[in-house]
Amino acid sequence: MRPLYCDESIWIPVADGLRRRGWTVHTARDEERLGDPDREHLSYAFENDWILVTFDDDFLSLVEGSGLEHAGIIYVQQAGRDIGDVVKAVDAHLDNREEDDRGIHYC
Repeated sequence: MRPLYCDESIWIPVADGLRRRGWTVHTARDEERLGDPDREHLSYAFENDWILVTFDDDFLSLVEGSGLEHAGIIYVQQAGRDIGDVVKAVDAHLDNREEDDRGIHYC
């Protein structure tokens, strides 16, 4: 599976939890990309062939109908969820995701 790129909206403990489950995870903090505009996060993830993981629904409107390229997006709905719930949801999604899937998915 391609590596993940957690934008700055994703809680660091979520990224850590995904790493503990065996996923390769890069974060905006690790990559020194904090404060970058959404378009730059999307472009950076695409250039590295990383799946973008985000709580930020702005990415959905950014790519819909715009033709912007991406290597896949996982939009996580965070309302009412704790860290463990988010980690489990993303992990389960990734376990069932096809390697070449570059779509937008909701968790």
